[in-house]
Parts: sequence; structure tokens; C-alpha cells
Amino acid sequence: MSNRRELKKYVHAVCGDLAAGILETSYAFGNVKKSDVIDIVNDIASLQIDTLAKISIAFDKTPSAMEAGEYRKARRAYYRSAAKALLDEFHKSVDEILKKINAALPEEVRAELKAAAK
Repeated sequence: MSNRRELKKYVHAVCGDLAAGILETSYAFGNVKKSDVIDIVNDIASLQIDTLAKISIAFDKTPSAMEAGEYRKARRAYYRSAAKALLDEFHKSVDEILKKINAALPEEVRAELKAAAK
């Protein structure tokens, strides 16, 4: 992501799509446990809140501590590495949530969804 705004939009979109997907599936197929759906939606909400809270970070150096060109390079490298680490953690959490979603769906529902995808 090139800036914080785009990163926040990305997190909102992914979490919203995950929540919408599990809710649509639970309403379309009545045999999905409601308690599992509630737990998964709560996990998605907490993932979104935690990730958005971690996006706002600050560079710990000041421009007077370095030369102008060095400061910009160091700040850019810092933000890139922080964003990459944050996205890696976010994607790992999304994978865990997707595993929970797949585990919550009964086998016949998964078979129907696989057939519809083909």
C-alpha cells in the first residue's frame, strides 16, 4: 500500500467482505450454527479494530538528527517495513478466520458452494 489511507481502506474492505460472506452463507443455508457465525464475525471485528489501531505509527527520529536525504530514506524504509509486517500479520489472521469459516460450514454446504464455483 502506498499510504495509510489506502491501507485502511484495504483493511475495511477485506474485513467487510469476510463478514458479509459468512453472514450471507449463514442466511442462505439454515444449517450453519449461529454461535459459530457470531464468533467468526466477532473475530473479524476485532481483527479490523486491532489492525486499524496498529496502522498509526510514528517514526522515532527527527529531521535534525540526520541529513535531509538520509532522513527521507530512513523514514520511507521504516514505514515500508512496518506496513509489510502489519500486512503479513493481517493476512495470517485472515487465513485463520477463513479456516474457521470453512470449519463452521457443514459438508453439504461446502459441496454446494464448490459446485456453484465451477
